[in-house]
Amino acid sequence: MSEEKRTIEVDTEFLESLYGLVGKIPPGEKGINVDLLKDLILDIKRKMEQIKTEAIESVTNPKPKKQENNLESDGMEESNGKSILIVDDLGVITYQLGVMFRNLGYDVTIAKEIYDAISKYKKNNYKLVIMDLFIPTDREGFLLLDELVKLSKMNDNNTVIGVMTASSKKEHRQLCMKKGADFYIEKVEDWQNELIEYCEKN
Repeated sequence: MSEEKRTIEVDTEFLESLYGLVGKIPPGEKGINVDLLKDLILDIKRKMEQIKTEAIESVTNPKPKKQENNLESDGMEESNGKSILIVDDLGVITYQLGVMFRNLGYDVTIAKEIYDAISKYKKNNYKLVIMDLFIPTDREGFLLLDELVKLSKMNDNNTVIGVMTASSKKEHRQLCMKKGADFYIEKVEDWQNELIEYCEKN
């Protein structure tokens, strides 16, 4: 009886990130039931297999023009007009988004912490930035958003800056938009498709 009801205490932000990987809404509690944790782990394994399959397909069935555009994706001063900086401290997210956006013809650059992201942004003329809010906490995310918005305005880059996060808190959305984010996407079901649809329209 105690086994079925046993819960494990997990940091709320970390739990939100795990659920965000599989596009699900996390439970609104600090702990997680053992059975729910097992299901979550299985979902993550399935997601990893899906990402591997997509990566293999992108290598075995390359799109020539798009691949040529990606050969010099890091460190370019100019790009083909579809350049993107992806900022997230979770490797599985940056890998997945990197594969998806390269297949869409973007020059992709990855950063996993705020200072690296700022440094790369200063060196490149990015048209689009997709950043996680919790890198690793929302404090760093807001600092990065402030700096990117400031640099974009100062250099007249007109960069589209989007925030992606597993957080469902209204205050996070409101503050991001107030600080100058162009869009805000929650990592719920099909969030990757929503992200791509927005980017392709803009």
